[in-house]
Amino acid sequence: MTLTLVVLLIIIAGYTAYLIYDECVSLWIKGKTVLTVRLRKRSFVDQLILAVLVVILYISNRLQNNSATINLLLLILAGLLLLYAFVHTPKARFKETGFLYGFQFIEYDSIKNMRLSKDGVLVIDTDRRRVLLFARKIEDLEQILKLLQEK
Repeated sequence: MTLTLVVLLIIIAGYTAYLIYDECVSLWIKGKTVLTVRLRKRSFVDQLILAVLVVILYISNRLQNNSATINLLLLILAGLLLLYAFVHTPKARFKETGFLYGFQFIEYDSIKNMRLSKDGVLVIDTDRRRVLLFARKIEDLEQILKLLQEK
């Protein structure tokens, strides 16, 4: 097994695990979901660079004609995952005791300060770190602020 295969398998397995967590598991952990807000994407250029690299790897492997079929299949699978990454948007799931953003759960009690920037970013300061929620619409921000004021 070559280094390329190992790296591709790690990337595909890790991203698939994250997608399963984000789409399925985060709905059920830490209680009932009260509000789900779709956020703006921030890493479009990074995704585009990775997609170009995968396409370059695929083309170079096809032109050499000496690469294994498993390499090509893994590159195609990575390309399909990247296509889904272009469609997938990050979400913040608000629960009854806190909210999930990425892999972290932030309890409402740990929020020390909140402010809204001019460009539609909700800045939440907690005990340990600062969380930036890039809302897609102003209505989403209003829903978030209404929910946080109730808690």
